[in-house]
Amino acid sequence: MKLLAIETSSSQLGVAVLDEAKVLASYEVLAERVHAVELPQALTRVLQESDSTLEQLDGVAVDIGPGSFTGLRIGIAFVKALLFRFKKPLVGVPSLDVLASNAALSPDLICPIVDAKQRKVYAALYRGEAGLLKKQSDYHLLSVDELIPELLRGLTPKGSDPEGSVLFVGDGIALYEAVLKERLGDRARFAAPDLWLPRAATLGRLGLERLRQGRTDDPARLTPLYLYPMDCTIRPELRVSPSSSSRAVQPA
Repeated sequence: MKLLAIETSSSQLGVAVLDEAKVLASYEVLAERVHAVELPQALTRVLQESDSTLEQLDGVAVDIGPGSFTGLRIGIAFVKALLFRFKKPLVGVPSLDVLASNAALSPDLICPIVDAKQRKVYAALYRGEAGLLKKQSDYHLLSVDELIPELLRGLTPKGSDPEGSVLFVGDGIALYEAVLKERLGDRARFAAPDLWLPRAATLGRLGLERLRQGRTDDPARLTPLYLYPMDCTIRPELRVSPSSSSRAVQPA
């Protein structure tokens, strides 16, 4: 099974082609030009390097956010245009799942935090269990002050004090590392900067798992996952109910 992954949710543009055994080609760049300019040549490059054609692909994965409003619109529109011609299965993957998978092997509570502007972050909580990442919360848009109680609840078994540490991953670290250290003390840990942005290969691994499970999306209906209610409505299937809050996220 061969899949194309397109990552445009942040300032880093990424395109990868991979199969179930390995990454066949990957290209990532902190784009100085808008993603719409860089994306076509990035796609051509990874197809050539992986000795692949669009006809040979078994599916396409795209990051649906939350993240850069412009980047997400460009990436999803680009994928829809591809699939209008080539009719391949489409898988949309949330950016917070991709970021959390950058730290999939950590024993800590994992919290991706992405700068959402207006002194807010996009965030969610995850834990690794038996080699899988499991979501422990919904996707949030909130201030760091509002995030702290969520983190403490995630660390606290019933009837006891907080246990363990939180590993933060994401570009929100650059803005909020100091305040998180102040509020959480030595419970706050921070991923290395090279793990702060979603990676196309990691997106592809999550996309392959969803494709194997038959969790595909209708290209005509796929929209970016914006958490600002004035911008759009979150897709119903991405709201996490109590029964699904620990749904497994296959790590890369």
